[in-house]
Amino acid sequence: MGWKHFDLFDAGAPKAATIPCGYPFEAFGTQHVVYVGEDGHVWEALWEEGAWSPYDLTGFTGAPVQSISSPLHRPTAYVFRRTQHVIFVNSPASEGDTRAGDICELWWDDGSGWHLHNLTGDVGAPLAVQQAPCAYAFEAHGTQHVDYLGSDGHIHELWWDNDGWHHNDLTKASGGGAPLATSSPQGYVFANTLHVLYVDEDGYAHQMIWDRGWTHSPVTTPPFNVPVAPETSLAAYVFEALASQHVNYIGVDGRLYEVSWDSGGSHYDDLIDESGVDGEAPAVLCAYAFESQRTRHVDYTGSTGEVIELWRDSDGWHNNNLTNAAGRAPPADQGNPAGYAFATDGTQHVFYIGIEDNHIHELRWTAGLAAVLPIARR
Repeated sequence: MGWKHFDLFDAGAPKAATIPCGYPFEAFGTQHVVYVGEDGHVWEALWEEGAWSPYDLTGFTGAPVQSISSPLHRPTAYVFRRTQHVIFVNSPASEGDTRAGDICELWWDDGSGWHLHNLTGDVGAPLAVQQAPCAYAFEAHGTQHVDYLGSDGHIHELWWDNDGWHHNDLTKASGGGAPLATSSPQGYVFANTLHVLYVDEDGYAHQMIWDRGWTHSPVTTPPFNVPVAPETSLAAYVFEALASQHVNYIGVDGRLYEVSWDSGGSHYDDLIDESGVDGEAPAVLCAYAFESQRTRHVDYTGSTGEVIELWRDSDGWHNNNLTNAAGRAPPADQGNPAGYAFATDGTQHVFYIGIEDNHIHELRWTAGLAAVLPIARR
């Protein structure tokens, strides 16, 4: 078992202007990496039948070409039933385009392919700040959710049910006590509740919780009171094996913290200390659970471009330099990596932009390296 490195540019994927978002589509046995390329197009690298292939989603749908001056408008994506959804904040390359700040959706079904939909224009929602939204599906209720930071400092939600798309101002809906936001939100489903997390103007994390109605509560309060480092993001996920929730962030002191909730209550941990890794964590991270292995993973890019993984099993937290483990993979830029577990193959995947080449690079873990299939060349 072990880690290997692959360069998606070798499969024809163009160079990247934004950090990638990756996700598996277990129902079809495929994997997907979406990002904005240097041509301003939204691209998808699709893995199926053991190989990566690139697809120009902008070309397929006629979506507006994006500005590449800011990496903050990177796309996000999720799977809902047997459809795929890629969400991004429109940052058009042509000046004077009044669509700037619209939330756009590229969605796919097996029968008709890819489509373009302007969600903000559909429901008349406020424009978004040029930061990446979060998006997820609530399968149990048959709904979809896109949350973003509005130009008014509120967290807004675009949500879909069988009647179509709707808009909700979560800052107002949660009772009026929620402070204004400065960061992109992070959202997830836990049991039958929804959770949307964000950072306020003072650097403290908050969550809005839906349980037959929206409420607000702080996350980083005493004794969980180290503020979030400026210009960083939160990472949040659910670990079904232990029925637990996890929020990771980098503090103003450079430490990597986790706030978690399980049947034993709330917990606060310094993962730098617990994993024994040297040094501090810069301002980037991603986090995910590997349910079949009963492990949790928090990845970040070190100051020298090495991708570092902190991972936990029943014995506690450990650390691993994935760049070295994969055979000295190329150094990463300082944008958040993307990571997930792919249950179909029992593999792990971490994606990042190479700081020297702007390629999308993959670090892939398999239980047996002989089973790793090569990248296809087109």
